[in-house]
Formats: sequence, C-alpha cells, structure tokens
Amino acid sequence: MLEREPYDVGRFAWLPGTKPYLFYLKLKPEALRIPGTLERLVRSFTKLNIPILQLKISAPQDSEVLRAIVIADLANREELIDKLANGLKSIPAVISVEYEPPLLRGLAIDSRSFPLRLAGDRAVIVRKDVYEGLIRGGWEKLGSGYGQLLYLIGFEIGRRMFNAHSRIVGNRELVVEFMKRAFQLAGMGVINLAVLDDDEKRSLVRVYDSFECELFKGSKDVRGNLIRGKLAGWLAERWGGLSPNELIAREVKCIARGDPYCEYSIRTGRKRRT
Repeated sequence: MLEREPYDVGRFAWLPGTKPYLFYLKLKPEALRIPGTLERLVRSFTKLNIPILQLKISAPQDSEVLRAIVIADLANREELIDKLANGLKSIPAVISVEYEPPLLRGLAIDSRSFPLRLAGDRAVIVRKDVYEGLIRGGWEKLGSGYGQLLYLIGFEIGRRMFNAHSRIVGNRELVVEFMKRAFQLAGMGVINLAVLDDDEKRSLVRVYDSFECELFKGSKDVRGNLIRGKLAGWLAERWGGLSPNELIAREVKCIARGDPYCEYSIRTGRKRRT
C-alpha cells in the first residue's frame, strides 16, 4: 500500500522573503495531450531563473478550456515579468496569460478562481477552525441533541453521496472503492470496510484519523455522529433506499476516547422507542 502524506490544496502561498506573483493561464482543451506542453511552460520560468513556488492545473472536464495557476517568486526580478508573460503566450497550447502581484510581500492568494468545483459540482473548502466551530461549538452549546441532529444531517448527505458516486462510477462493486477514495480526498478520514454484507445488510466500517472525532480527543464518549450518519445514509441508499428508522448505526470505537480508530456497526433493524 502506498504511504499517505499530507497535501496542501494550494493556490495560496505564504513564504516570507519572497515576492510571489500569480500567473493565470488558459490552455486549449487538448493541451495535456500535447507532449512537451508542461515542459515548455516550466522552461519559460527556468530560463529566466525565476523559481516556481506552485503549479496547479484544473481537472479536465470534457472539452473545457483548461486553467493553470503558477505562483512564482519574482523578488529582484520584476523587470522580467513582461518578458516572461510573452514567453508563456508563445506556447502554442496557451490561449491567454494574466498575472497579478502578491497581496503583500511573501503572501499570494488566488483571486480569480470561483466557484470551486469537484467532478463538475460546486465545492467548498473548510478549514479546521470553521468546522470546529460548527461541530464542537454546537455540541458545547446544545448538548447531545445536537449530536442527533448531526446524525440526521449526515444521513441525508450520505444518501446524496451514494447517488452521486453511482452516477460517476456506474458499477456496484467499484462504487465502494470510489466512496473510500472520495472520503479521503475530501479530508474526512481514511475508511476501511472490515465487513460489507449486502445480502444481510450489515457492515462494520473503520475510520482512521476522523476529522470530526479528532476535535474531541480526551473525551470519555464517542463523538462521530456526522460521519456515522454519512456512512449509514450511504449504505441505506445502497441497500434499497432505507429510512433512518430502518437502520441501527452505532459507533463502538472512537479516537475521541482513546481508541486507535473509529468503528461503526451498521445494520438493518428497528430502533427501540423510549
């Protein structure tokens, strides 16, 4: 298995001592299929001795124009900026080139890319300080009732996730692997399906490094209600569109209370009314 490593989503640079300019390039849809395009793009910077700090290329969508964002350090080289831009424009696959200076010395942030998309749908990037306020803050102010609300919200999200994943993959077996990778891609955690029995409609799911439960480390209780709901909703839809009342979803292990991973037991069954 390949080792997992942190990945910064980029389009943001905070590097004191640099002067990070942003270059916005539009490329022809076939650009990535033309050998040497990226080489020529990079060479435009290197032949002027300009360091590239970041290089991002938008994910291809059918015949859409591609976008490349380059953050480069022009400290003591700003007089070369027009020459660099003209060199980039001379690349056959490049449609246009624009650039903007750093917000302040050492700090650059993409101001042109909106809305963000993932697989064609709009996406939102949420940092820890934001989702901690949403999840932990809600628990602190509203108590256990908020945990139940998170579960129900997660259940609806999970249902929608399954339908979206199925549209993309179209294969009942591969959609499981796609879900695991999409979960990780979104930064929510790493999933291991220890058990998935579609005939008996039961599953045992382990989540490593849960973004939700890490907020509560040191707690004496489980706290993965949003993820529990997402997993239950995803499986409920896979098992024929079951309602929340037709599933029993329990978190039996949790990193919040010191377990090595979070573990969820999900199966069909009626919940007892109290």
